[in-house]
Amino acid sequence: SFRYAGRQHRDAIVRGLKPIYTAPSEQAATDRFDEFAKQWQDKYPAIVALWRNAWAEFVPFLEYDVEIRKVICTTNAIESINARYRRA
Repeated sequence: SFRYAGRQHRDAIVRGLKPIYTAPSEQAATDRFDEFAKQWQDKYPAIVALWRNAWAEFVPFLEYDVEIRKVICTTNAIESINARYRRA
């Protein structure tokens, strides 16, 4: 998502996305995504489209307990950093 965002908006995008992937249910995530889409659709339609297109793949993530989700997100972040180091 962040590669499509301007640097000046990344923190706001992070704050907007966090309630989606930390939502306690699919319905809550959908509601949070709708709020996010209203705020960012005009400025960053690619980010909104990316999330809409990947929604079916994202929803099973919500079935995990919150603690497991944190580990998954942390692991993905670490893997991303490692991939950047390998490219450098």
